[in-house]
Amino acid sequence: MKRRSKLLFAGVGVVLLFGVLGTTVMNASAEFVTPTTLEDGDYDGEWVNLEGKVDNLEQDDTELRFDVTDNNTSVDVVYDGEMPETMAEGRIVVAKGTVEDGSVDASELSVRAHEGGGDENSTNSTEMPPTERE
Repeated sequence: MKRRSKLLFAGVGVVLLFGVLGTTVMNASAEFVTPTTLEDGDYDGEWVNLEGKVDNLEQDDTELRFDVTDNNTSVDVVYDGEMPETMAEGRIVVAKGTVEDGSVDASELSVRAHEGGGDENSTNSTEMPPTERE
C-alpha cells in the first residue's frame, strides 16, 4: 500500500509540474505588440503583451479601464485588479492579457519605471531641479 501511495503522489506531482511549466512557457512566449500591430494583425483570442502609453485612465470599484496608445492608434484595455501605484496618464505600460474584439482583457499590468511623462510636477524623476544642482 505504501508503494502505491508514493507512486500516486509522485504521479500527481509530475502532472502539476507539467501544468505549471506549460502555463509559464505560454505566458513567456506571448508576443509583445503595439496598438498599431494589434490593429493590423489577427490576434483575436490570443495572449499578448500590449505595450504603449496610458491614456483615458478610469477606475471604478471593480475594474480599471484605459487606452494604450502608440501615437498612431489606441486599444481599449480592461483590467480587473488593483491599480499599480505608479500607474498614471502618460506612463508606459505593458498590459498582459487576451485580445477580444480588438480590446485587451488584461490579467496583469506592468508600469515601466521612469518612462512616460506623467505631469511636469511628478516626483517619479530622480533628477534634481536646476536650483538644487551644484
